[in-house]
Amino acid sequence: MLAKDRLLFLRYALPCAGTLVKRGNVSQERVDELIRMVASNDAPKYDAEDIFKIAEAMCDAIRERMGKSDVDSQVIRQYFLLEHSDVVDDRYNLMGDFDPVSCKTRMGRVITIGADHAIVETSLGKSQYRTEFARDLKPGDNVVVHWDFIVEIVPRDFAKLVGVETDEKRE
Repeated sequence: MLAKDRLLFLRYALPCAGTLVKRGNVSQERVDELIRMVASNDAPKYDAEDIFKIAEAMCDAIRERMGKSDVDSQVIRQYFLLEHSDVVDDRYNLMGDFDPVSCKTRMGRVITIGADHAIVETSLGKSQYRTEFARDLKPGDNVVVHWDFIVEIVPRDFAKLVGVETDEKRE
């Protein structure tokens, strides 16, 4: 996986890390270190995505299904935006030790921006989300949220493709 794709994978996966900390699969210190690195666009030098065994396996299966040699941004978005919710439901039925509503990725629109958070309106209403993975936010931006993080700003054309109404000119 290229560094830019590893960063994208980790932006989507790290919000789930709290569940893995509770299970004892990874330390909170390691998660905090990875969040700092990813927020600084510094791809970890080793395979940090191995922490997220299910997401990594699902992305690999999608890669294979798509006939790609590497997991790339298309594979990552296919998993986290289009297939992740079904996996969350299956894992919740099996494990039952996390909030399945918060674990699903959602599209939203930025309402207001603070120093280290933004208010985003999603299908669940307005909530506060961390902004360290998406620093260049503007009110009206379409974003993807996962747990309490804004994962990325979504280009207008992509937002329309997945059914989010837009009126912003951000590309």
